[in-house]
Amino acid sequence: MKSQRKSKIIKITNDILCTLELVKNKIFSNYNKLMNQDEADSAIKKGYFNGEAMPNPFVFFVDEKEAKELKNGDEAVMVCEENEVGYIKISSVFKSKNEYKSSVFARGEIKEWAISGEFEISSNEIKNTLDELERIKTELNAKKITAVMLTADPLHRAHERLIRMTIDKADLVVIFLLQTHGNEHLSFNLRKKSLEIFAKKYLPPNKITIFPFKSSIFKAHQNPALECITAHNIGANKLVLGQNHAGIGMFFDHNQPKTMLDRYINDLGMEIIVLPELVYCNECKTIVSTRTCPHGQHHHIKYHPPTIKTLLFNGIMPPAILMRSEISALILSELFKDRFSDVQKLCDALFPNSGLLEERNERDFYKELMKLYQTTSLS
Repeated sequence: MKSQRKSKIIKITNDILCTLELVKNKIFSNYNKLMNQDEADSAIKKGYFNGEAMPNPFVFFVDEKEAKELKNGDEAVMVCEENEVGYIKISSVFKSKNEYKSSVFARGEIKEWAISGEFEISSNEIKNTLDELERIKTELNAKKITAVMLTADPLHRAHERLIRMTIDKADLVVIFLLQTHGNEHLSFNLRKKSLEIFAKKYLPPNKITIFPFKSSIFKAHQNPALECITAHNIGANKLVLGQNHAGIGMFFDHNQPKTMLDRYINDLGMEIIVLPELVYCNECKTIVSTRTCPHGQHHHIKYHPPTIKTLLFNGIMPPAILMRSEISALILSELFKDRFSDVQKLCDALFPNSGLLEERNERDFYKELMKLYQTTSLS
């Protein structure tokens, strides 16, 4: 969209654009407009809207300067990073209030004004992903569809075990790859590439599909109710969560596990699978759950993402029991581009070869280096 015929402009962030795309494609609800004040107040009060679960209203905020220039019936252009990305047909402009902090567009803070109305956007990533998902579901005649919400920051061995356990009991697994923000996290594209490498090389074909969630509405797994609704709306009948998942409020009633999601589960017809924590036990010599391993915590190596990333950000390959070498090599080659002045010479000096000249890049270097680390005859 490059037309400049509309004079009213609303500036938005890329994060807001990603959330608009989710709303437009009915990922959260069949209602795909920006709510007016009465609609928002009703959703907040009841937790439902138009007969659907609605824990987070669609209140769209604008600043005071933008609000003063807008009136009912206007078509306002949305601009993101200097590019026109869509428009909103304004149906109302209203005062914001503190209760709207739960909006999918709020991110924990609100502006003084909000607008409602229908909107259009130019981005088609979510629509294309949905179309591809429907194609795969039809091709597989998939009936048992399980959703898994992951940041994969980074993708480690416990994630791999979780995905495999999920595939065992599903026709199709949909991995929602969630957004993160800040220098302490790996980039979205790098995490997505890690998942794709793992799936292509180590999982049965057409058993998983990756759904990109670039909106930060699910940041740090703080919105499990919306995760549950999202999984339902893409056709999943199971949602897999970890027992340490933030926000699920897990508790036991008559020795039965309960969560704060129970309010919506029956309405959605969803089954929630809460998996125990996975660790590496140096007595069992494998990955185990803390629920089934008989050995104490002092025998357990935990899959703690900040610790693993500390190694990666300092250029150190995590041990193979923590991360697969292909994934470590990918991440390190991206984090430390052109780290070596002559990586080919380094590889030729360190690693055996077939007797032929083999061209090697930095990813190859890290993968071969891990093989040397795993050589034990002289240790």
